[in-house]
Parts: sequence; C-alpha cells; structure tokens
Amino acid sequence: MDKYSVYVIVVYVVTLGLLFGYLAWMWLRLRALRNESPLQEPARPIRGGGPR
Repeated sequence: MDKYSVYVIVVYVVTLGLLFGYLAWMWLRLRALRNESPLQEPARPIRGGGPR
C-alpha cells in the first residue's frame, strides 16, 4: 500500500456512507409521504378557457 491509499479508502467510505445515508433518508421521506392521508382532494382542472 502506498502513502495515499489510506486517504483514498477513507474518502470512498465517507462518500458511500453519505450516499447511502441520503438514499435511506429519501426512502423514508417518500414512504412517509405515501402513507399520509390527503387533506383534500386534488383540484380539478378548469375546462373551457375562461372569459374572452
């Protein structure tokens, strides 16, 4: 092992740890949003334009 291999390994471990932590956080947030009950039904789009 050369002089910088420890630094490279540490950078890889930290980067992968941050990546997996972010992915886990996003997965938990999306799961929580999916399990929420909607407060109101979505608005329907207005058809027919409007005043001309």
